[in-house]
Amino acid sequence: MIKESQNILEERLKLYKKHKAEVITTSQRIEVWEEALKSGQMWMFENSVSLVLGMPHATTTTSPTERIAIQREVTTEMVQEWIDEDRSKVRFKSVEIDQIDVALKALTREQQTVIIAKYFESESWRNIEIIFNERHSVGRVYISSEMLRKINKVALGILWQILGPLFQRYLYFRKAN
Repeated sequence: MIKESQNILEERLKLYKKHKAEVITTSQRIEVWEEALKSGQMWMFENSVSLVLGMPHATTTTSPTERIAIQREVTTEMVQEWIDEDRSKVRFKSVEIDQIDVALKALTREQQTVIIAKYFESESWRNIEIIFNERHSVGRVYISSEMLRKINKVALGILWQILGPLFQRYLYFRKAN
């Protein structure tokens, strides 16, 4: 695997947990909005405050006129637009997460331990060595961090074979810039 491909794969693995959290919370938000639309409970959105990001605004609204001015009526179309926008934002992340989950199943338990500890948990090689040997050490065989780096390299190669087509777009856009 070329160094650039490895860097892209490592970057995407490091973002896995963050992206997974974004997909889950966005999906839950979409469910709430869809349920409100389906049941006609638009009152849930009546007190939503309209703020333009980056523009100054008061932290509290004490004036009744000001309170009325910043409130806006939320329409079905607005909520549907929010849903569509959020779905669009997480579509690729959702595919990426699903494919990483499936690709991890192609690894041995030992390889999974190294990849998860290194990229999902951001552990140091010393900590990975301790974790790995607690889980997988048989008898007196102790696996050093040097050997774990080799396991990591092999695992990244397997993951790139599976995930490479998905991540090729990052290589393409990097070269274009």
